[in-house]
Amino acid sequence: MREVDTAIGTLTLPKELPQERVDAEIKGIKLFKEIIDSSKSWKLNDAIAKRPTVYCRVGDLKIVLDPFQTIENCYFINNFHFILKINRRKVCVLESHNSNTAYIDPLISLLLLGEARWPMELTPKTMEKVSIEQQIIDHHLGLECKAESIRLAFNTENKKQLLQAIYEIENGNSQDGLASIFAIARLKYVCSMWTMNHVIDQIRPYVNACSDEQIAHYIENPFEQTDRIFLEKMIAIPNI
Repeated sequence: MREVDTAIGTLTLPKELPQERVDAEIKGIKLFKEIIDSSKSWKLNDAIAKRPTVYCRVGDLKIVLDPFQTIENCYFINNFHFILKINRRKVCVLESHNSNTAYIDPLISLLLLGEARWPMELTPKTMEKVSIEQQIIDHHLGLECKAESIRLAFNTENKKQLLQAIYEIENGNSQDGLASIFAIARLKYVCSMWTMNHVIDQIRPYVNACSDEQIAHYIENPFEQTDRIFLEKMIAIPNI
């Protein structure tokens, strides 16, 4: 084994690795560090020189990546899984790899996905909840909101349903979109024991995707008659 100095710490590589491949990893790690330095999302914890970690937060989710362990696993045991955790739980992310490129390259791609705000079509399926969380934040609370201000009380499945409801509304199907939103509202009110005001506060941003005309039409033709209770209360409560 050999140890090499990089921009983020000391990396262990096989002794017999060709120098051009070592140089490729060192160069890639320098770019990796430059992306982190310029990022508003990613942070580096290099307190341990041989085991630096990179992390970011998306709403309630904390993503932690161990780049050196990932690279070393590739070289020493032919394991191409990322050493990645979300909220301290391991997540399976397996990148296709090209033996002619540095193993830091897929990790750079992950950083860039974060910088692109985790687009659904490109983010690994095992990280879908990160993409959903990011889209919820961006769609309703603006790109400049801080993580501390977006502690939504819905679980991942709720958020996925709400995002789908928004798509329905934006594509002209406000009846189905509102029906989905109020199905979640009823569930939280009855089963999760949320107060009426709390339910309304949580669903208001999604209902606001509709025009006054669409809301009025839904009041006249609700999927469930009890949906009117939420809408009538919502209209009566000022949006502070």
